[in-house]
Amino acid sequence: SELRSMFLKFFKDHGHAVISSASVIPENDPTVLFTTAGMHPLVPYLMGAKHPAGKRLTDVQKCVRTGDIDDVGDFSHLTFFEMLGNWSLGDYFKEQMIPWSWEFLTSPEYLGLPKDRLAFSVFAGDADCPRDEESAQLWRNCGVADDHIFFLPKENNWWGPAGITGPCGPDTEMFIITDKEPCGPNCSPACSCGRYLEIWNDVFMQYNKKADGTFEPLEQKNVDTGWGLERILAFLNGTRDVYQTDLFAPVIAYIEEASGVKYNADEKLTRSMRILADHLRTSVMLIGDEAKLLPSNTGAGYILRRLIRRAVRHGRTLNMTTEQLLHIAAIYIDEIYAESYPLMKKNREFILSELQKEIARFESTLENGMKELHKILEQKRSEGKKQIDGKSAFYLYDTFGFPLELTVELAQEENLTVDEEGFAAAMEEQKQKAREGQNFSQKLTTAAGVFDGLDDKITSKFVGYDALTAEGKVVGLASETELVNTLNEGETGTLIMDVTPFYATMGGQKGDFGVIRTENGTFEVTETVKIAGGHIGHVGKVVSGTVTVGDKAELAVDTDNRKSVCKNHSATHLLQKACLLYT
Repeated sequence: SELRSMFLKFFKDHGHAVISSASVIPENDPTVLFTTAGMHPLVPYLMGAKHPAGKRLTDVQKCVRTGDIDDVGDFSHLTFFEMLGNWSLGDYFKEQMIPWSWEFLTSPEYLGLPKDRLAFSVFAGDADCPRDEESAQLWRNCGVADDHIFFLPKENNWWGPAGITGPCGPDTEMFIITDKEPCGPNCSPACSCGRYLEIWNDVFMQYNKKADGTFEPLEQKNVDTGWGLERILAFLNGTRDVYQTDLFAPVIAYIEEASGVKYNADEKLTRSMRILADHLRTSVMLIGDEAKLLPSNTGAGYILRRLIRRAVRHGRTLNMTTEQLLHIAAIYIDEIYAESYPLMKKNREFILSELQKEIARFESTLENGMKELHKILEQKRSEGKKQIDGKSAFYLYDTFGFPLELTVELAQEENLTVDEEGFAAAMEEQKQKAREGQNFSQKLTTAAGVFDGLDDKITSKFVGYDALTAEGKVVGLASETELVNTLNEGETGTLIMDVTPFYATMGGQKGDFGVIRTENGTFEVTETVKIAGGHIGHVGKVVSGTVTVGDKAELAVDTDNRKSVCKNHSATHLLQKACLLYT
């Protein structure tokens, strides 16, 4: 809180309006799933629109980046972070921003960093933008020696756009020079040797990147600066480990207490502690955000689902219970972010409730899938193989709902790889088989993933072993191409009911047909099929009226057909048994 306040006060004293953090779910940018930088919510104003708070702004923006989610577990990577930044919307430019950056970094009133331990990089220039001699000279005017200024290419000193298109430009980056020795005569901030630690970035937005990849000058020149709170806090605390700062200390201490594992005592378990702490923090921020993101099978909701499920898996590694995982979430809400983000406190019960639901949904999948995965791992090891074949990975996904990325991650921990191309081929093979054995309506509603967007909380309870009629409710509905809310007379499609006596084709037995009647319409079922996610699909046509999601309905299986199918099915098994006995 002290560091946040110091930054905001500095720029407020320099004429900036302090604005609130925007949602971590972008409102008007379909090219990204999350707010990935402080400038993201301000794109319209960087493009020339007038901001109600003026031309000078500063804030602390909540950000989520999951492109390197698999790297989380080391001492520095995070999926959620806070970006402290300030902006000039067509007001000041390099000549004011660079001296301010120097003042904040070196003045004893602020960070007070040793001047001889700072280094700076500027853009070297290319066909899109000239060499940034102006920024280099401004650093020299502050007293920086030439051997502490580095000219680097676009891959190092160019920022943006946040999505595929938008504002961007050259930047100048600021670094702490650590105690590590230079890796060679050409050691610079472009190296990954660890000698230079980036702490701040001033972006000079002069261009708009267009969809065709070209750059055009912006009508107004802007400044966008930012640095990650977690990284600078770790440096000021004398550590490179962000998980040993005040933002994580209470959570790590609780995980140590609950699991009986000491932080840094075991490399593998410490990695699990970091993943658990990071992923639950990000999940709390996403669910508690004003957008109230929920786990789902698509888009940002799928990333949230993956974060929660990775947290559960690593919590299991640490022998932690669901209640203990929820307690970690509560620490973030009640202690760490109670003052900075009061909305978390307001949404407390909602956050914990949704987390608990998702954890419960995953635990049965995890338990059954893990058993099968261990069998596959043992088999591969006994065969001397170093790879899980695609069909086995697809079997885990198709039968147990085990995500491919989880199979890949667990295999890596056992020094095995997964044939991901084989997985994709196995999935396509299953779709093709489904296409070949189904009519036009079935192809589009069961094989082409039409129901992928259906909430996985929706399930179908089968009661057909005891009854051939039932009362239920329409909980899912699709036309031949997409999820819909209503089917009209003459239209074909697939219904999903919460309760059904209709038996789906499987185990060598053909699915039922019959009729589903609602108050407003009649649906003739011509086939019943299984759909991924534990759903039962009733394929057919509306023969009268309309059928709508939420309608209560009476379901009736064609009794004569069911009896005939059962007789034939049983006779087939008896014939097979007889053949085995007398051959």
